[in-house]
Amino acid sequence: MVPKVRRMATGLALVGALWGAFAQAAAACAFHSYTPDPTLVDILMGSDHVVVARPDPSRPGRYAPVAALVGPSEAVDIPIPVDTETRARLDRNPADSVLFARDGAYGPWVRLAVLDPGYRALVDTVVARQTTWALGGDEDRFQLFAARVNDPNPDIRHLALLELDRADYGVLRGLRLPKVTGLQGDLEAGDPDLRPIRILLAGLSGDKRLAQVLSAGLDAAARRDVPYLGAYATALIELGGPEAVGYVLDRHLAPAALPIATREKIIEALAIHGQTGPRATRREIRRGVAELLDRSPELAGAVARQFGFRSDWSMSDPLRRAIAAAPPKAIEDIFAVNQYIGIAGRAN
Repeated sequence: MVPKVRRMATGLALVGALWGAFAQAAAACAFHSYTPDPTLVDILMGSDHVVVARPDPSRPGRYAPVAALVGPSEAVDIPIPVDTETRARLDRNPADSVLFARDGAYGPWVRLAVLDPGYRALVDTVVARQTTWALGGDEDRFQLFAARVNDPNPDIRHLALLELDRADYGVLRGLRLPKVTGLQGDLEAGDPDLRPIRILLAGLSGDKRLAQVLSAGLDAAARRDVPYLGAYATALIELGGPEAVGYVLDRHLAPAALPIATREKIIEALAIHGQTGPRATRREIRRGVAELLDRSPELAGAVARQFGFRSDWSMSDPLRRAIAAAPPKAIEDIFAVNQYIGIAGRAN
């Protein structure tokens, strides 16, 4: 998933909204090749009926609710049978239970998880806070799961990573993140679906020993144009600051050997840090991208899309020079550059 950064409200809100919609549609996602599925938390927040159940002693093979977390517990019929593996686990662990939710208000029941007491306490917390989160409590939601990335329960660790994978990069960067155990090994051998967030967490770890891992990962990802190429670039810049910006520009953006679509994923990482990074990193990005456009004006559309989506209008003059040197030919690039320059002129 692309780490999104919320734009500051301006008098150009409507134009900015239209720009954002276009930019999202025009640029491929840098960190996933698909839209991630809803997490357990998303499902809980979208359901009007959530219960915790155990096998019903009076009806072999069926579940009976033992507690209602959302909605009633009476007259609940869960048509999902108790499978052999789950029954064996619940027999061994009488304090464990199974979490079910209805899809929306009247949809079918969905089995979500088997809960030990710690997981049940986490679910209770989620349910208690869902109203606040629905009104925009993203930071609280993501901080809750940031604190659980090393939980002894592997299901909670997995959920924590899925949740953090949905955070805007600016929010992710501001969280109190613990040192993630086993992170380097998981970068190579872990769940591929969780690789983008693990890459980002490696960049945010502050562990300079991971710089070589991220640099090698970025080189390999650029050669193969993998969906999470942008995650490697974002993480390496986070860890290495201005020096890493120079490395990314010189090694992966200056050469014309990489396709423009591949280079745009790296430009996206620069645009993200151009908004969220420390002052020295932001300064190096603006200087470096301006020089990049002078050398490679064919990247004007990519720069306009990625910096425009984040309402960073600092590239207006370099973009003017670029299109004067080599006017874009693709309609999406013409639109992006003209839109960027037009909005930048009114915003500055």
